[in-house]
Amino acid sequence: MSLVYIAITAVGQNSIPNGDFETWNSATYDNPQNYPYTSNYDVFFRYHYQFPFNAVKTTDAYHGGYAIQLTTDGSAAQTAFGYFININPENGDPNTWTGGMPYSQMPTGIRGYYKYNVATGDSATILATFSKAGSNIGTYIFNVGEVHTDYTPFNFTFFPPLPEAPDSVIFAAISSNIFVTQNGVAGSVLILDSVSFTGVTSQPALMNGDFESWESQTLYMPADWYSQYSQGDVISRTTDAYAGDYAIELKTFLGNNNNGPAAQPGMISTGYYPDNCTDNCIEHGGYPFSNQIDTLAFWYKYSPSADDSAVITLNLKKNGSNIHWTGTYLHAAETYQYKEVPFNAWQTPDTVIVQLMSTTWQNNAISFVGSDLKIDEMHFKSQLNTGIKNYKNDNSISISPNPSNGKFQLAVSGSQFAKNYNVEIYNIRGEEIYKSQIRNPKSEIDLSTQPGGIYFIKIHNGQTVLSKKIVIQ
Repeated sequence: MSLVYIAITAVGQNSIPNGDFETWNSATYDNPQNYPYTSNYDVFFRYHYQFPFNAVKTTDAYHGGYAIQLTTDGSAAQTAFGYFININPENGDPNTWTGGMPYSQMPTGIRGYYKYNVATGDSATILATFSKAGSNIGTYIFNVGEVHTDYTPFNFTFFPPLPEAPDSVIFAAISSNIFVTQNGVAGSVLILDSVSFTGVTSQPALMNGDFESWESQTLYMPADWYSQYSQGDVISRTTDAYAGDYAIELKTFLGNNNNGPAAQPGMISTGYYPDNCTDNCIEHGGYPFSNQIDTLAFWYKYSPSADDSAVITLNLKKNGSNIHWTGTYLHAAETYQYKEVPFNAWQTPDTVIVQLMSTTWQNNAISFVGSDLKIDEMHFKSQLNTGIKNYKNDNSISISPNPSNGKFQLAVSGSQFAKNYNVEIYNIRGEEIYKSQIRNPKSEIDLSTQPGGIYFIKIHNGQTVLSKKIVIQ
């Protein structure tokens, strides 16, 4: 397991850190095969790397080479329980869940082996839900608790028994009893191995109940942004960018609302909501910002489902209180479109929060699932005070490598730059950090003494001006 951070350090007061979505945090871990939904998503996206991965492969196995270990991690403010499941539940009521792995036999129970280090008042949860033709025909929830430092068998009977043969089954395990305590109790650790159904002649082909099969998975999250959703396919890094190498892609997914299936937006923000907040919850975080008048600008593509709209919101705060809110709706765009959101707050702010959503909150019908939003080059117009008017990444400029450690080769095409031209480089604050006159189309530039971050290079010969963004890591 590895967790890699790459962060921008050159951030101006009136900027959106990583608004071009070129810098991403990544995490790679082993995932139990056939169980695409685990608490590792929560750790990475919702809890923003605050805890280690808590659904992991362990060699402390009852049989074979591996078992699975689930841990409830916690801090003074938050708790993250460990889990795995083979579906994305539509709501919080297992008695309504359907789908899962194909299975047509009628088991009488479930058995396996476990170790448990229980936190006070907690117990681990094992769950099996059967369905047929899209209807739930049986949900069975069992708990194992107390301290067991050696592998201990469990053997539970399904009661009442299944009324008929299913066509699919959902299997899940949780390190805590979240049906009693919402987030579990920090310190509970479940190790599970050799799980199988009883009273049948064969197990589901995709069961992987011995946890011998694992697959590597890598997650990506744009640096300096937050998400509180835990599905890896809702937020993704895309190479379909307006400029540079990457853009952010957000997809509307099937979630739940009031224990019923509903469309929910893919969403990222420079702020975050605390756990278990009420309807009056105020978004925390954001970045220093003191412009009373400015314009948010960006490029976007949008493929809506049905008549959906994406939405961008801007929240200005002062001393922790909201003082100005504005936003804009985004409609279908097959190619990248430029968009501006001007604003004039009634007083000077000290913080700004920007939020991007692939669907508006009120569009929760399942017909909106699948709406796809891509955003790139997001900035406040006050950021571009470098003298580069209508900044864009000109293809006439070649920077290699880019990103770099600060040393790179500069090449400029075009006969007008065959002899003399001026090069100026600015940081994101608009401060000039390099200036030179170059006498040939190719040259080497060394900015290795500069901190990592985003920079703008401006090339001009008195008549023609070219510009390009460069990244130093």
